[in-house]
Amino acid sequence: MSWKALLGLSVAVLAVSWGAPLARVTAAAPLAVAMWRMTLAAGLLLPFSAVRGTLVVPARHRPAALLAGLLLGMHFGLWIPSLWLTSVSASVVLVTTGPLWVLLLSPRFLGVHIAGRNLVSFALALTGVVIIVGGDFHLSPRALVGDLLALAGGACAAGYLIVGKRLRHEVPLVGYLTVVYGGAALTLVAAVVVLRVPPWPTATIAWLPLLGMALGPTLVGHTLLNWALAHLEAYRVNLAVLLEPVLASLWTWLFIGEVPPLHVLPGAALVLGALALEYAPRERTA
Repeated sequence: MSWKALLGLSVAVLAVSWGAPLARVTAAAPLAVAMWRMTLAAGLLLPFSAVRGTLVVPARHRPAALLAGLLLGMHFGLWIPSLWLTSVSASVVLVTTGPLWVLLLSPRFLGVHIAGRNLVSFALALTGVVIIVGGDFHLSPRALVGDLLALAGGACAAGYLIVGKRLRHEVPLVGYLTVVYGGAALTLVAAVVVLRVPPWPTATIAWLPLLGMALGPTLVGHTLLNWALAHLEAYRVNLAVLLEPVLASLWTWLFIGEVPPLHVLPGAALVLGALALEYAPRERTA
């Protein structure tokens, strides 16, 4: 792993970790928060893409790019509402289980061999997920629904990254993201309209965290994650995002005062242990 890839991935994780606490302090319907996050991000990226002359994605790649946008929109549409149903710590741990899905899907869609060490990482992370979900099941049915939404959001995020991994070597980054972010925004606008969700924030100041989510977690965080896909394996990029729960829980505790439930801590430790195992130095064979 080059230092540039490591630096880019580190900045990406730091940026995306602000998504959950910013969403929680936004005075708007949860699905509307997701819609505005992606709509503002797409609107901010469009002029830059036009100036760069990268608006056009080759015709043969447009369906896949639109599929990535649909998956990204579903990811935010499922995950952000979960933040109001369960704890931020549980939600962000569960939504970052994308590596579980990527590891399972990589042999089929990316041609990546899964070694025994990867399976151990998978088992550790899965055990952590079971502990968190089991604790929330006893806590309240509402929290369990939030957990399931976050898990579904994680699966959609994994699909989005797998599609991106297949395209990133053939499509310019800015042009690809313009299509993806635009597709995600349209997906969420359609969901808000169909489900008759109130689209507007209930307080003017709510536009500040919405703009913050568009600029930081989306335009910086997700853009760098997609950049990293051209330099690293998809499951490694997704595994790095497992650091997000630690940072997001810290910001939420410091600025909102929400302390993670006790049962989340051992589950999160196992999930993050899977990350440590996956990134530990490997012995090279002669």
